[in-house]
Amino acid sequence: MRTPLQQQDRIMSLDVIRGIALLGILIANSIVFQFGMLGSMTPVSGMYANGELDEGTHFFIRLFVDGSFITLFSFLFGYGMTLQRDRFKEKQQSYSPVFWRRTVLLLLFGLLHILFIWRGDILLTYSLTAMLLFAFMPLKKRGLLISALIWFGVLGLTALIPDVGETPAPYFYSAEQVVLSDGSYRDHIQFRATHDLIGISTGDSTVVFVFGELFYQLSAVLTVMPMFLFGAFVARSKWLEAFHLYRKKALFLLPVIGLIGIGAKLPNAFAEGLNTQYQTLSIYIGAPFLALFYGTCIAILVSYGSKWFLPFANVGRMAFSNYILQSILFTLIFYGYGLGLHGQLGVFYGVLLSIGVYALQVLLSSIWLRFFQIGPLEWVWRSGTYMKWQSITKKDTAAKK
Repeated sequence: MRTPLQQQDRIMSLDVIRGIALLGILIANSIVFQFGMLGSMTPVSGMYANGELDEGTHFFIRLFVDGSFITLFSFLFGYGMTLQRDRFKEKQQSYSPVFWRRTVLLLLFGLLHILFIWRGDILLTYSLTAMLLFAFMPLKKRGLLISALIWFGVLGLTALIPDVGETPAPYFYSAEQVVLSDGSYRDHIQFRATHDLIGISTGDSTVVFVFGELFYQLSAVLTVMPMFLFGAFVARSKWLEAFHLYRKKALFLLPVIGLIGIGAKLPNAFAEGLNTQYQTLSIYIGAPFLALFYGTCIAILVSYGSKWFLPFANVGRMAFSNYILQSILFTLIFYGYGLGLHGQLGVFYGVLLSIGVYALQVLLSSIWLRFFQIGPLEWVWRSGTYMKWQSITKKDTAAKK
């Protein structure tokens, strides 16, 4: 009988890293929520409403945040998927049916998220990348590492192709600004259902949109796959389970990793205007190193005293629910059908808002997990995966014991 992994099987540092990564992702996404997709590429009207305060904050985000925390989150997804697969194998249980149900459900969640809540979804990309990673699962850790390095190399080469990273669909951005500022909720759904990011569809055909969206997602899979593979390699190596054995080496390597990451990200931080191929390459190189730096720092701190990081672990245990909650709250704050603050706060206050919302999520997650084992969306996902309503309250677990 296939059974879900229990709470005692979780690795504390993974939940903490996942929880902190959600804060970084929210800070990076706050610019897109407030200024649209174009705002993530070039300064737009209202972005520097508070002058140098906004400019300095934006520089900080481009250097230390952009690409780094979503890369860290991608690493965690690959790690978690491999860990789950290997534990099923240890119990001599078939993983394939569970994987495919779990991944198809994630794909559906992603589609619903894109259509009804927010365009900047990552769930659909992750589900498609997971399907690709599944083919690499039989590899030993050496094979996973070699595959990751090859994929990183291919990704770097794509960044050198002229026009990669440039905005390809000006029609999309101009139409998006109108919808974000003044559109009703119905207008938002219609816009997302008929416009793709690469400009194949210009609002006339949902069918054409689907092909454009598919093409965009395939390119997104290319950028995510290397960290999925690297996460799988680290999971197979069991570094986090026995991190105390590697802590001294990690402390020695940290400054080097951090300096490489910061140095590689500098072109992105100083870039003005639309993305260039060198700015894209800057992110492709710098983001993984900074992600590794952040993740290792957190793992080291947790190894010295995990109880101090429990609030972040609670957010990480409910990462799916908290990710969707961030989308709901920020669209209601910035979009025309909510408070309508689109483009009005500036970058700095957008970051302060992100920190405030995250603090609220820390509180809500801690309260929720006093009574429940997992988050509400995690419960729906798990129940669908195992085709049976799973226990959610802690009383249910106690009764089974």
